[in-house]
Amino acid sequence: GETVDSFERMMISIVVFVGLASLAGAVPFVVEPRHCPDPGLLAWPHPTACDRYTRCENGTVTEEVCPNGLLFDPNGGIYDFCNYNWRVDCGDRIEKPGPIPSPDCPWQFGIFPSGSCLQYFKCEFGLANLTNCEPGLAYDDATHSCNWPDLVDGCDSEAIVGFRCPDKVTGPGAKFYPYPRYPHPADCTRLIPCVNDKPRLISCGYGKAFSQYSYTCEDASNVPDCPIVHYQKK
Repeated sequence: GETVDSFERMMISIVVFVGLASLAGAVPFVVEPRHCPDPGLLAWPHPTACDRYTRCENGTVTEEVCPNGLLFDPNGGIYDFCNYNWRVDCGDRIEKPGPIPSPDCPWQFGIFPSGSCLQYFKCEFGLANLTNCEPGLAYDDATHSCNWPDLVDGCDSEAIVGFRCPDKVTGPGAKFYPYPRYPHPADCTRLIPCVNDKPRLISCGYGKAFSQYSYTCEDASNVPDCPIVHYQKK
């Protein structure tokens, strides 16, 4: 009938359009039909491209592309529904963009080594922000984060912590063997345990101080020989 013929003509037109688009080198954005609630905010992936997704916000559907260095993550992360490429498992969505470098940024978004164990570059929109690791830690490019320096190739934990573990374990800290601990030589809010004969720097935390008697962190008010002021008495 006329209705069937109209439907067939419409389907033929769609097939021809997709075919012409493919011949022209374009990749049609295939949107899987899903309900877009109003109000609401959600997103779902492109079927083949890992950096593309469909965004639904308050009943409005838009086609989005993650910034360079980020890939679609339904749980969000760094920018909208996009996360660092090393955090995302693309599965069967094998299409991925290549890097777009800028000074100190191999990709427009990401976390990258600076050449120093103590710092790294955090890139956003191609702008590199030189960022320091927390005291006592070193940048680990394998995890894109700061780590214990003795676990990072090429980093000297003794130089970073400013302490060398004694060859012979003695003193009050020996009771914590195989991880003997020692007071920091210049900061009574920190302690230094030795792990496999390598020092690690640990902070006691807000309002805490290292006790020379218990060799543990206690409320600073109970450690009179550590005159810090960043605590409040209850």
